[in-house]
Amino acid sequence: MNLPKEKILINSTFREELEILLEYAEKAIKEWKPTWSSFLSAQLIEEAKNKFNDLNDISCTYEGGFPGAERQRICFLRSDKKDCQDHSDLPMKGIYITGNFLFDRATPNDFRKAIESFNAQPKDIGDIWLIRDRGAQAICTKECADLIDKKVGKIREVDITIQSLAISEMELPFKRTEKVINTVEASTRIDAIASAGFGLSRSKITTKIKQGFLRLNWVQNNQPSKSVTVGDLIHLEKKGSLKILNIDKTKKKRWRIKLLRQ
Repeated sequence: MNLPKEKILINSTFREELEILLEYAEKAIKEWKPTWSSFLSAQLIEEAKNKFNDLNDISCTYEGGFPGAERQRICFLRSDKKDCQDHSDLPMKGIYITGNFLFDRATPNDFRKAIESFNAQPKDIGDIWLIRDRGAQAICTKECADLIDKKVGKIREVDITIQSLAISEMELPFKRTEKVINTVEASTRIDAIASAGFGLSRSKITTKIKQGFLRLNWVQNNQPSKSVTVGDLIHLEKKGSLKILNIDKTKKKRWRIKLLRQ
C-alpha cells in the first residue's frame, strides 16, 4: 500500500504538519495496528479530513474525548481493519485543575500555560474549559495526565492542585443542538452576521472581536468589518460556531443569509 503523498501535500498551508501525519498513517499500514497522532488544532483537523478521508488504504477516526471537542487526535488504521478501539478505552484522560477563582477569574489560556509549566507538551493537551469559579478541566494524553497528577502550583496568586480523572468522571461541556438560522442583513460583515447568529447585540459582538474572542475559519479575527463568504466558519468563545450555508442578494439589495449554528 502506498499513500499518494504529493497529492495530499499539494496546495496545503499545513505541509509540514501533514508530512508528520503521513508518517503516522504509514506506520499504521506497516504495523497493522492503530496509530494515534498528537492533539491537533481544529483547522488542521479540517485539513486532514479533506486530505485523508477519501483514501482507500487508510481510515481515520477523530477523537477529542467528548462530542464537539475542538482539539482532537487522529487514529490511523488500515482500511481493512476494524475501528481503532472502543470509545471507553481512548488513549486520553482528564485532569481537574482546582483553585478558588471567585475573586480572580482565569481564562482557559491561563490554565493551559499552568499545565505547560509542569513540563507538559502543548501537543499532549486537548480542550480546556472552566468549571465555574472552582478551576478548569482539560483532556490530555494519558501520559500527560499521569505526569502532572497531584502537582501543585499557582495561577497568579491562586493556589492550584491538579488531579487526573477518567473521562467518565468529568463535567464535560454541554453540546449545543444544531440549528439553522435565516437572517437578512445590509452587508456580509462578520459583526452583523455573528450578531444575528449568536443572538448578541452588534456592540457586544464588536467588543468580543476586538478582545480576540472570535475566530474566522479558526484564525483569530480582529476586524468587525471583515466580509464572509459561503463555507466560512465563525467561532465565538463560549458561544459555539456558525457555518455560512448560503448567501443570496435580495431585490432590495440586502443579503439573505442561511447559517448553521453548532
